[in-house]
Amino acid sequence: MCISNKIGPPVEGDDFFGRGKEIRNANRLLDRNHSLLLSAPRRIGKSSLAKRLIEEKQNQGWKCVYIDLEETTTEDGFLRLVVEAFKKNGIWKQLTEGMSKGLASVLDRIEKVSFGGIDFDIRIREEQEDLYKNLKELIKHDEDTLIVVDELTLFLGILNKRENGAEKVAFILNWLRSLRQVSKTKVRWLFCGSVGLRNFTSAMNLGYTINDLTEFGLDELTREEAIGLLTGLCKSEDMEMSENLVYYTLDKLHWNIPYFIQLIFSKLVEMYDGAISKESIDAAYNRLCSENFLNTWSERLSEYREYEAPARQILKSLSTQPAGMERNAMLDILMTGQGAAKIEEVDYTLSKVLEMLENDGYILKKDSIRAFRSPLLRDYWFNKFVQ
Repeated sequence: MCISNKIGPPVEGDDFFGRGKEIRNANRLLDRNHSLLLSAPRRIGKSSLAKRLIEEKQNQGWKCVYIDLEETTTEDGFLRLVVEAFKKNGIWKQLTEGMSKGLASVLDRIEKVSFGGIDFDIRIREEQEDLYKNLKELIKHDEDTLIVVDELTLFLGILNKRENGAEKVAFILNWLRSLRQVSKTKVRWLFCGSVGLRNFTSAMNLGYTINDLTEFGLDELTREEAIGLLTGLCKSEDMEMSENLVYYTLDKLHWNIPYFIQLIFSKLVEMYDGAISKESIDAAYNRLCSENFLNTWSERLSEYREYEAPARQILKSLSTQPAGMERNAMLDILMTGQGAAKIEEVDYTLSKVLEMLENDGYILKKDSIRAFRSPLLRDYWFNKFVQ
């Protein structure tokens, strides 16, 4: 087995490793006509798993579409991506002699959208509704199809900050739901991203727009998969690593997600002098804690908006407490400098922050204690914001 060490972008083909159980479960649900919501912390391999599902479904004769909404921040950009992806992958009905003039007109407009010349004004409600309605009618619903939408929540969060953002977000979510509700449709959807769609829609009282989606979780690799991945990476670089040192590395990382395994392996490659030892593994780990590979975990906290500051307070405190902290101790931290009358407001803020940090993989709860889920992330946080 030879695996390329690709850090960051989704892996495909022979570079995809493990996740056998998750792939089987996802295939089973898709075959039973479920549309899925892939819920997992960031950097855990959601996009890679989605692309492997596309490979498998294409081999079964399905039509498949992958739409990455991280590439856009506007509604017309959203439309361009959707239209071009659907057209490229044969999701549109073909223009036929018997097709109505209205649909033929929409196809003409789609052609123009695809090449950049938009001849409609999506700011006008009537034209917007007409366009979305006709796009819905142009989708083929009689062929097995998988449509993957990546980073929907990230895009909607940006859109929500714009003028009339809440209205636009509601419109898009309702339109997507209407596409899934077409009678006897063979189109299945998979929504995934680094921010929780269910939390987002709940906060905007739009939970009903995704209540038809089946939740599908993704966590760290199994111990066997983690061992196989690290062993395969070593083989790809002709590096010798004993079984005990493989175990030592994975125990040190503790949270065995592919991204962290790939990160520490990249450092081991840089330092390799013909042998790997516990000392070189420790040195590789320490480099990761002091460099910029984990900066995105800090940068993404800006998405928490008014909860960013208290989230940073909690993470900073937890980075100094490897054994973790109880909730009351964290409440005391947030109450510093606040009057007693603020206790209920601060307590609610703490509940929201803890929920968000747990959902995004920063921390975990065991009994009454919360701690960093990853020692690597904890040590990075301590080096970056405390030491």
